[in-house]
Amino acid sequence: MRLFVIPLTSRRAFVYGHRVVQPAQKPSIIDRAITKSSDLWLKWEKHEKGWKKHVTTWGNGMLRRIPYHEWSLKSIPAISRGIPDSDRQKVPVVYPPSVMTQVEIPGLLQKLGTEKSGEHKRRLMWCFIGMPLTIPFAAIPIIPNLPFFYLVFRAYSHWRAIQGGRHLQFLVHKNLLDPQPDTRLDMIYKSKIETVAKNVDIPAEKIIKAAEAGVMDEAAQEHLNEELELIEHPKQIAEALEIPQLVVEIERACEQVHEKLKKAKENHEKPEEGLERDQKKQN
Repeated sequence: MRLFVIPLTSRRAFVYGHRVVQPAQKPSIIDRAITKSSDLWLKWEKHEKGWKKHVTTWGNGMLRRIPYHEWSLKSIPAISRGIPDSDRQKVPVVYPPSVMTQVEIPGLLQKLGTEKSGEHKRRLMWCFIGMPLTIPFAAIPIIPNLPFFYLVFRAYSHWRAIQGGRHLQFLVHKNLLDPQPDTRLDMIYKSKIETVAKNVDIPAEKIIKAAEAGVMDEAAQEHLNEELELIEHPKQIAEALEIPQLVVEIERACEQVHEKLKKAKENHEKPEEGLERDQKKQN
């Protein structure tokens, strides 16, 4: 496995665990079930109308609302058992040195592995509690028990996230991380930083100093207070890293972050707009 740290903004990053399956390696029962479900879902998506098309449209919308940090954790496999710590190899961690430093990586991964663990455990429990309540839906003819299957999927998703978080904590605790700066990835971020410096009302020197400090680090806020989006073309990053499936992951993460920043900006501006209106009334 290799870990890829993809900064989304000057404060957030998407972490992706890329596993290379050997041709001779037999897929597990869970992997085969996931592949079969994915194939069935793709067939349903091809329908132009009907309940199958409505289900896939609704389902894809729900998938896009799952937090990107959960997708990060789900991409990281559970810890392999039965291997002595002395025989474990370090895991490569690929990152762009233009926008973050090697020192930041352990803290970033530790935070990802622990921050939402309690939430995933609680939601996993509620999924198990809700499954029996969906039994009456099985009486509906033709249409499958969709609420039940949704809760099964979410339970599995939370379980995977918990396992991925434990794996990250294990790697950090055992010092099994091998940070590796990537020049191809770095070129993309360097280009974006230059573009940002031209388009925003922030001196280029401040952005450069923040990048040198590692924009993901809190210390960089001394140079750069504003949270800037750092990805313009997700496909460009996926192609540079030669991981096609990364396009969907980054697009989803960027979309969620963009909406959060947009709402935060709107909430920040509303009081000021209200104050201006009050002043106009007084005048």
